[in-house]
Amino acid sequence: MPRYGISVREILKRTVIVEAENAEDAVRKAEEAVERDEVLLDVDDYDDREIAPSEYWEGGRIPDGEDVSCYWRLEGCDGGI
Repeated sequence: MPRYGISVREILKRTVIVEAENAEDAVRKAEEAVERDEVLLDVDDYDDREIAPSEYWEGGRIPDGEDVSCYWRLEGCDGGI
């Protein structure tokens, strides 16, 4: 049976208020704060989830013989890991 790589991406989002001369300056200040670890997102910042075929393989289909031993596996149809 073919194997597929499926990516699960969870998106975290937090809005911060920044005093700045304009939007570009505000974005720059926010980026700098993130780089200094002043803004750290956690589970409370959960916003959305995307589940789609992995971009590592065309259409997500893993070629026969490809070593995927470093990835998680879902075994069986019940969704158990």
